[in-house]
Amino acid sequence: MVEVGRSSRAYCEHAGRCEPIVNDVAIAMIEMVSKVKPPIQPKTLQAGIKPTLPSYIPDYYPPFPDPHAYIRTPTHKQPMTEYEGIREKAASQKRDLDRALSRFIAKTGTKQAILPDDPTSYPLVSCKPHPNPYLEALLPKDQEFQEEDEANKKKKKAAPEPPEPKPQEGSADIDNPYLRSVKLPRKRKR
Repeated sequence: MVEVGRSSRAYCEHAGRCEPIVNDVAIAMIEMVSKVKPPIQPKTLQAGIKPTLPSYIPDYYPPFPDPHAYIRTPTHKQPMTEYEGIREKAASQKRDLDRALSRFIAKTGTKQAILPDDPTSYPLVSCKPHPNPYLEALLPKDQEFQEEDEANKKKKKAAPEPPEPKPQEGSADIDNPYLRSVKLPRKRKR
């Protein structure tokens, strides 16, 4: 038994594997002059009749595969042409688009709270319509125009800077960045 194990391990390593398989053990036993029936390989299911190799192809080349492999193999999905399927797909895409848009507005717009004790749980999109709702997202907020810059300089000379606003209660405790209130960047002094 020890010799069979050693030999099968040697055949296994010779084949580049880590663990011996049944064939390694069978070869080791054949080498020890034992009569062993090799395992019978199951026949594969053949679909169609395989054509023979033409005369210009040598005999040692492998035979053609089953005809189902190369007669008709579609490489792309056929487009949907049924009216009901197209309508269902369009409806599901519209539903997904509406859901994504409402989530975007809920995360970026003003919110109302359902529960007065915890304003961060169950936020609702506010009902106040904006004249240009996406204009704020498109316009840069960190640039100052020359007229506003001059007006701000005059105000700063006349009055001292007000203290910075304190963060709202509970806003620092929120782990989800989409539910926190928006923090605008500080304006740099030039």
